[in-house]
Amino acid sequence: MGGERKKVFVGLMVAMILGFAVYFRLWTIDYAISSDDTELIRRQFDLANREASDESAEWRMKYDEEVERAAKCDKQLVEVCMLLSLLICLLFLAVLHTLSL
Repeated sequence: MGGERKKVFVGLMVAMILGFAVYFRLWTIDYAISSDDTELIRRQFDLANREASDESAEWRMKYDEEVERAAKCDKQLVEVCMLLSLLICLLFLAVLHTLSL
């Protein structure tokens, strides 16, 4: 049992050392960005933002069209249901009338 704990402990220590090595390697990378790079990044961001806005507007338009179509279908369905219920009532009254004769 003691040898197994030692293996786990050594494994954790190796993982920690590797983690620190990766962290320090990333920390030492030079992130100096020139003003030209900053301007390029800003323009790319603006372009991506405009494209995202255009796509969002397109999807919103599609959504609005679908809502409009669904409302129209709902209205037609209600009208058909009302006509059918009226027809059923009239048929029921006709049957009652013929039975009473």
